[in-house]
Amino acid sequence: MNNHVLGKETTNYARLCRLLVDGGTKVFRGIFDKIHPPESLYHTLSTHRAFLESLYTGNQRILNREQWRKLFPSTPSIVSSQNFDITLLTLLLRNISGLRPPDTGWNTLPPATDTSTEADIIRVKYWRNEVYGHDSRAFVHDLMFDRYWQDIQQTLIRLGGKRYGPVINTLKVEYMDPDVAPRYRELLKQWIEEDGKIDQIEGKILHKKCL
Repeated sequence: MNNHVLGKETTNYARLCRLLVDGGTKVFRGIFDKIHPPESLYHTLSTHRAFLESLYTGNQRILNREQWRKLFPSTPSIVSSQNFDITLLTLLLRNISGLRPPDTGWNTLPPATDTSTEADIIRVKYWRNEVYGHDSRAFVHDLMFDRYWQDIQQTLIRLGGKRYGPVINTLKVEYMDPDVAPRYRELLKQWIEEDGKIDQIEGKILHKKCL
């Protein structure tokens, strides 16, 4: 058994990483499923296959092999958003789901008065980047933790509904396994790295999207 115990401020950081990765994935998946019902998902993806394939086979290789197989499995009937990670969900929401970025674009924090779905998707990304800014030391003191948590929680609940409130409240206080904490740090890092690739080329490919 690992007897290592996380310090309070290190636990704070790990909790925020988990909230963003797990909470963000569940909420983004809920939005995606509402726009693209699971029963017609394969047909929807097939409609956009040319665009998605350009992200898989193009020079940028935005989609990796694992993601491609989840989008277009050998058995079409098993395709499911339950297998999509948050980076893939973000890409699909921004590019094949009829969402339109605010006037400030997908990469700029919108004004507080804008609480649209698109604006809150951007806010999740903003808070992700803010939290990741603490990765070099991997700890967040209590006052900042509470501020981050409240802002992220409000954003996720606006996006997904009040039903996510109890789940988020539980994540804030339940035991954080020291062995699991590094995994969430790594997942947050991977999310940022993969999302960065999308940001770099998205402006160049928007006009090529399959509508």
